[in-house]
Amino acid sequence: MNVAVFCASSERVEQKYFEAAKQLGEGIAACSWDLVYGGTNCGLMRCVAEAALQGGREVRGVIPRCIAERGVTMPGLTELIVTESMKERKQLMRDMADAFVVLPGGWGTLEEVTEVITLKKLGEHRKPIVFVDTDGFYEFLWKFTESAINKGFISDVYHGLYEVVDSVDKVLNYIRCYKANIIDSKY
Repeated sequence: MNVAVFCASSERVEQKYFEAAKQLGEGIAACSWDLVYGGTNCGLMRCVAEAALQGGREVRGVIPRCIAERGVTMPGLTELIVTESMKERKQLMRDMADAFVVLPGGWGTLEEVTEVITLKKLGEHRKPIVFVDTDGFYEFLWKFTESAINKGFISDVYHGLYEVVDSVDKVLNYIRCYKANIIDSKY
């Protein structure tokens, strides 16, 4: 199984987020799964990749050329794929992945996961999507989502498209036990 992880490339975040990223990489390796991620040697991305590599698993980085040219590619990966665009990177990561895990992150992380959720809603895939809500990091995203649902901007059928958990153990269990279900249409 290939698990795609979306997460921060920032080095300026609190240690608890690095610890969760390391635990996730170790957990992926302990399950004998492989990692697909953004390919950098920065922040939580580096941490999850290092842990999976140290656990003896294959790690594939997918990075757009505009970021790779900044000298932030991760050395020692099983494979580093340099794409011509962010759009191509996201498509390749989606195609390679059997499951998606979302650690805390910024705009890039949100952009990647919202696209994966939207495509699942449209029936483009039926893969598990799970957020690791470390220390309530995504609290305001859930408040926004509930507000948008209550005001009619987001269909409540989106609730079943992803899972939110507070620990790596729960992530691994969710993926192991995941059963794809029929997705209701909002139309």
